[in-house]
Amino acid sequence: MRARLPALALLLLACASGPALAQDTRDLGLPPPSGFQNPVLPPPSGSQNPVLPPPTGQRYMPGIGGRFGDRDGRRTVPPPPPGVDGGVIGTVSPETIALGGEPLDRLDQIGPALRRCWQPPTAEGPDTAGRASVRFSLRRDGTLFGQPRVTWEVRRAPPGLRERFSNSLLAAVRDCTPMRLSPALGGSIAGRPITIRFHGRAPSNQRAV
Repeated sequence: MRARLPALALLLLACASGPALAQDTRDLGLPPPSGFQNPVLPPPSGSQNPVLPPPTGQRYMPGIGGRFGDRDGRRTVPPPPPGVDGGVIGTVSPETIALGGEPLDRLDQIGPALRRCWQPPTAEGPDTAGRASVRFSLRRDGTLFGQPRVTWEVRRAPPGLRERFSNSLLAAVRDCTPMRLSPALGGSIAGRPITIRFHGRAPSNQRAV
């Protein structure tokens, strides 16, 4: 019976019964655990390889634990300053001293910087005054991110004054941007909502400032 087998089948049987042939293989190890991201090494000096964008949800933060803010696989994004992400960070009135054109380094300087561009509407009576809050966001370079909007206003003021007061706040934010932000302040508030409350109005016997 075995004599009838083809010569190729006999050769295969002989290889199977003999020692296994060595193969040129490499041990690549186990795959990385779920959620693990292999670090991306920077390109060599003088290379023109493009730098890929950071993973979703991470921001480019050079000099802080790597190119994307990673240190030992953990994110090191600094927390936002107090008052950012929806909280009121300060109030602005016609008596607020306007800040010049120097770079802003603190969060409480944003309100005085807006006062430089705010022209409150004139009063219609001795007891009329507007009060409202405006919310907006800035990019890292100080430019306006999205559109500012009024989130709160006093209903006791006359409707005409309320409308002029709200429009003056939106105009102040647009006219004062882009703001000159320091790198530290720009990195901590970039893309986060900022809310500032304005109150007061220019007296009717004086020119709006």
